[in-house]
Amino acid sequence: MTNNAARTSIAIALVATLFAGCSNEVKRTGFIPKSVTMKSGENQSHKWAADSKKLAAFGKVVVWPTETPAGNAYGDLDPEKLATLRGLLEKSIKDAFGASLGNGDRTLVIRSALTAVKPNKPLLNVAPQSQIMKRGYGYAACEIYATDGDTGPVVAAFMQTTDTERFSTEKLDALGTAERACAEWGAEFRELFPTK
Repeated sequence: MTNNAARTSIAIALVATLFAGCSNEVKRTGFIPKSVTMKSGENQSHKWAADSKKLAAFGKVVVWPTETPAGNAYGDLDPEKLATLRGLLEKSIKDAFGASLGNGDRTLVIRSALTAVKPNKPLLNVAPQSQIMKRGYGYAACEIYATDGDTGPVVAAFMQTTDTERFSTEKLDALGTAERACAEWGAEFRELFPTK
């Protein structure tokens, strides 16, 4: 009886592990200044923003080119593909913010970094049976922060790791997850700022 109970417990634990998948949350790289204390949010995100009244004082927005500072954290992506992803993230931020936030005379400077990319493996994502362990799934991670002027204090910060979604077509393209994430992060960072 004891052996059967032990076997059953082990089998349940193995099945739970099999279906749970693993979290690919990328740790903070240091791109966002260490003095910023961020709080955990949903979907493997971490956020922080200053008082909203202060943010409304920014009348101009400057978006710096997206960086890829993490060296070997991009799988086997060539420089051209990384440049495409950096361009998508930068465009996403520019589209989300437009030219200004409010009517103040200060400038909001936004810096962003693509901190990790694990490309999907499309051949492992074709059949539902092969997706159980998520071996073909990829992820992408970013860090974004904004400062008051070029050298002023940080007024908002955001970082997130985005995993491949099981019920999506993004898993059938090596860069599908990274492209979706880069296109969405600008709007997610924009949510830290009050509406005009």
